[in-house]
This record gives sequence, structure tokens and C-alpha cells, in this order.
Amino acid sequence: MTAQSSGYSAEVLALFERLPGTAVPPAGEGVAVFGEAAALERGAWVRFDARVDKGRLLACEYRAWGCPHVLAAAARTAAALRGAALAQSTPLAARELLQSLGAPAEKLGRLLVVEDAAVALIAAARAVQCG
Repeated sequence: MTAQSSGYSAEVLALFERLPGTAVPPAGEGVAVFGEAAALERGAWVRFDARVDKGRLLACEYRAWGCPHVLAAAARTAAALRGAALAQSTPLAARELLQSLGAPAEKLGRLLVVEDAAVALIAAARAVQCG
């Protein structure tokens, strides 16, 4: 399937074919945290799982249900959060994901679910680190 024939950008197709980061972080240093959001009526559910220690997300993986745009956005977001310092961590905004993935405007609601799950993850990680 090509980007032109599918209606998906080349990056969305590449991420969708590989789905990097679709796992639960292995046991190791730090505390396990997660952030989750869903809008099933929009066709999207995302959960980010991470380990956090010393103010840094040591790992960040995801599980998601939705269209290829949702899965690609979740993969991109997990990659951006992996190794990030909590003090500077902000999730990729849904509008930024929409534009960078070449998704149509009608997918914004689904990509907001990805952003919401990342916001929830960062809040959970900060709560664990800051008490």
C-alpha cells in the first residue's frame, strides 16, 4: 500500500507498519506510572505506560486502539516522552500531531485523546516524583 493510494502519509504508514513502542516497559529502575484517555465514540483509546525515576521518564510505551492516525500519533508521542525530564515535559499537541502526520482535520478529536493520555501520564509521573 502506498501513501498516495491509501490516503495516509508515508510517515503514518511507516509507523503503522512497525508500531514501535507497543509494550509495557520492563521491570527495572523507577516507579511504574500510566496515563490513559478514551473517546470510544470517536474511535480512540490510548494508554501510555512508563517508568519514572529522578525526575525523568526512563521508558515510555503505549497501547492504543483506533485508526492508523491514532496509532501513529501514540507512537510519536511515546518516542518524544521517552527519556524526557519531567520539569520540561509537555506532550505533543494534537494540532501539532495532526499537521506533522498529515492527518485530515476531522481526526483532531481522536488525536486529542492521544494528547489527553500523555497529559495524564505526565501528571501521574509528577505526582510520584513530587509526592
